[in-house]
Amino acid sequence: MNRKITILTLFLWLMTVTFPVIAQQKADTTYTFRSVPQKDMFYVPWIGNDTEISLRANLLRWATLTPDLGVEWRICPSWGISVNSSWTSWSWSDKDRRYALWEVAPEVRYYMGEKKAWYLGAMFKAGQFNYKLSETGKQGDLMGGGITAGYQLRLNKALALDFNLGLGNLNADYEKYEVINGVRVRRGNETKDWWGPTNAGVTLVWKLF
Repeated sequence: MNRKITILTLFLWLMTVTFPVIAQQKADTTYTFRSVPQKDMFYVPWIGNDTEISLRANLLRWATLTPDLGVEWRICPSWGISVNSSWTSWSWSDKDRRYALWEVAPEVRYYMGEKKAWYLGAMFKAGQFNYKLSETGKQGDLMGGGITAGYQLRLNKALALDFNLGLGNLNADYEKYEVINGVRVRRGNETKDWWGPTNAGVTLVWKLF
């Protein structure tokens, strides 16, 4: 539990440090407005501004039959905030085998280079899982975070491919169980830490505006 609190505290601290920098860049941004008829009074003048909002879908997750969707708010050319979520629930062999998972992963990114295509980021991840791919199943909570890096390849004005990799720590608290004659039998608890790759993605990005 202390490790989870430490990871969450570090991520919140990073957010606290990052937002003043973003706010300063936003203060230097020039916005483009135009006069519109009263009937168009709800027109939002995004064109010519630096703010972007995009939908995201990690194709690697979808390839494992794990639906994955997210959104990214590009506050300015250099900074972005994204949130990705995944969910799946599969069972087979008369429900003796199971693969279930949900995750939420917010991330702060700093884009670099002339085209602002390369980026470094910090990610936090939390979720729950239930895996039973053999006689013994594992069900519990996961939490972690790390550093991310990647590159966005523009396909056209609206679409891009985001290639990324994250390295860091994941902590899992779970119970082990077996299913005997349709009854779930608990076989103890375990806690494990994982240091290394925490996420990878080939993500389709669709720029909304």
